[in-house]
Amino acid sequence: MKTKLLSLLLIFLFGSAFSATISGSRIGANEKSSGFFVEAFSAKGRILFKSLKFDENGKFTLDFPTNEALVYCIDNFPVYVLPNQHLDIVLPARQSGAFVIGGPADQKAATPAMLVESNIKIKGKSEIDNLLINEIHVAWADLIKEKKETLSIKDIDQQYSNEVKLISKSKEPGLVSTARFYNDMRYMEVKLQYLRNHQAAKVDKSYYNILDKISLNNPAVNSLKAIGLRSFVTNYYTFLKVSQGIDIKEDDLADNGSVGKMELLVKQVSNERLINEQLSQIIIYHLSISGWDAYLDKIMLAAMEKSTDPAVKKNLSDLREKYSKVSKNAVAPDFSIPDATGKMVSLSNFKGKVVAIDVWATWCIPCMHSLPYFLKLRDRYKDNPNVVFVSISTDNSKSKDKWLNFLKSKSMNGIELHAGDEKASAFEKAYNITGIPRYILIDQEGKIIEDHAPQASEPAFEKLLETALKSK
Repeated sequence: MKTKLLSLLLIFLFGSAFSATISGSRIGANEKSSGFFVEAFSAKGRILFKSLKFDENGKFTLDFPTNEALVYCIDNFPVYVLPNQHLDIVLPARQSGAFVIGGPADQKAATPAMLVESNIKIKGKSEIDNLLINEIHVAWADLIKEKKETLSIKDIDQQYSNEVKLISKSKEPGLVSTARFYNDMRYMEVKLQYLRNHQAAKVDKSYYNILDKISLNNPAVNSLKAIGLRSFVTNYYTFLKVSQGIDIKEDDLADNGSVGKMELLVKQVSNERLINEQLSQIIIYHLSISGWDAYLDKIMLAAMEKSTDPAVKKNLSDLREKYSKVSKNAVAPDFSIPDATGKMVSLSNFKGKVVAIDVWATWCIPCMHSLPYFLKLRDRYKDNPNVVFVSISTDNSKSKDKWLNFLKSKSMNGIELHAGDEKASAFEKAYNITGIPRYILIDQEGKIIEDHAPQASEPAFEKLLETALKSK
């Protein structure tokens, strides 16, 4: 009771608590119209995620307590809102590209021309600062749409200059800094897109100068949605590497689990959201595709040290223990899985042999591409008593008949196991099967040669097999 009275007294003496209020309507909407989402992000990640509905008059209200300026994604429109600011907005009809924002209806100010040009209108007191980031996005999107194949470096540079001039009209320091970041980010993205579309183009070092203005530690990074944050990090890393002479077609640049990207974040980033979200996600993806190794372990330890989120630290620690147990040179966990007749087959049955395992499913298209190569290898080595080929299906119990029919149609009568039943699911857990096709090679001593071996369609798979056989 005392706390409540004290809070009321403070509000009476110093005014209301910090809170941003966003209200408005959608053109043509009513209580039966579909609603929309509002999101906002900070250094801690997403701090607001709410679905808003319209009343019978097509109106809505959002009151969000905050003491910091935030970029709110209102039905996917980025709007910059200050603490204690009230905005009365009008969302466009679903088929319209317009976005209207304004103050009280009795205020009559002329609509700035630049808003008309970008299909955004404003009524009453000018709140143009709130729409500046949206304007930047629209301008860059329009440039790409209008120019398409004819887009030139000159066009890109001119667009950047236009947005710099637009930003200079704002008097809000926080917004200016944030808007500059967004403009720099889009400038870099479009320059990168140009290089992808014109791989024979010759550019000088100055083409990459925008990197000097962009920092992964810029606080404005935190205003990006999760998908935007991931895209920004990827584009920054790619643009940086290309500026250093790396071929834009290099596999590492398209790899969502790039070790190079991890190294960049570990060495250069202090932004807690990038560490907690992006670095941990890249590590998790890498583990699912390539597994654990000693070098990755160093990165994981560094990530755990830098992370400020206890949940992220624990997750990385758990994953480190989990994946390191099933990695190169580790003893392969034994398993017992039923074959097509229901007979249980265990890894221990093949003691003293090299074991080549293909984990697949009938619904997996990449599996269907690689499976014939695995079967050809199995046929090629059928007379070699030192190697055994095991196919393990992860088709669920409801698809077991489909699996059995597939085996008959392909005359697969080797060691065909079905791990989709509950009694065999322990295999997937033990070997961290998070994606297929997955190839595992085990040596004669029962140790893992590769827990994420190359696909059977790649020459490297047979090379590993031959090396293992010669080592006996």
